[in-house]
Amino acid sequence: MLHPALNSARACIFDAGGTLVHPDWPRLSHIAEKVSGRAFEPSEMGRAFGEMLRAVGIEMQREGFVLADDMKRPHWTFLRMYGALGLDEVTCESVVKDLDGAHLERHLWCGVDSEVPRVLDELKRQGLLLAVISNTEDGRLIDSLDASGITDRFDLLIDSHIVGHRKPDAAIFRLALERLELDAAEAAYIGDSYVHDALAAQAIGLRGILLDPLDLHSESVCPRVRSLSELIKGSA
Repeated sequence: MLHPALNSARACIFDAGGTLVHPDWPRLSHIAEKVSGRAFEPSEMGRAFGEMLRAVGIEMQREGFVLADDMKRPHWTFLRMYGALGLDEVTCESVVKDLDGAHLERHLWCGVDSEVPRVLDELKRQGLLLAVISNTEDGRLIDSLDASGITDRFDLLIDSHIVGHRKPDAAIFRLALERLELDAAEAAYIGDSYVHDALAAQAIGLRGILLDPLDLHSESVCPRVRSLSELIKGSA
């Protein structure tokens, strides 16, 4: 049995980073330790990252979705995360500089939970089209999904850097629906950002579903799941 929000849906559209794929936490910890002498546990970084994104969503709503200057920089999310973990500004800059080189060698967003291939395969078996809409800084969505081993499961990939629209702009969601040849009500959108993913998708008629593994969004007016496996709970 699929999640109720998927009843009669024809497509599942996913966010990428934080939803399908995750940062390579061991590599991020190793780089931070090399530069600062401090190592961080994956769970520690994951919570700091999630809380940072929640704060960013609130900030962007308040500022009318105008990007702050630091949010226009590569790896700004990691810069803010390390700051939240207690690294000073100079150290954060040094860590992110090393991250940039590591990212060129292998995409930093290459972690994938073991449940993801199983969930995608079951949704596909149930006859749903699968797609991704991702905000990227450098147009490397395919590199991220390739490094995670899940690229071939999707019928459509939309990379913001390539198409020229970014979430939460309705245009990027409408572009995906146009290419999938679907009405908004026929598709669900699953992502880990309340503002950029769930609310933005719901605003144009998609079935917005929030992935909230840390239970940070009790205020959500969209259905929430703690893991992607809840999308197929009870399915064979």
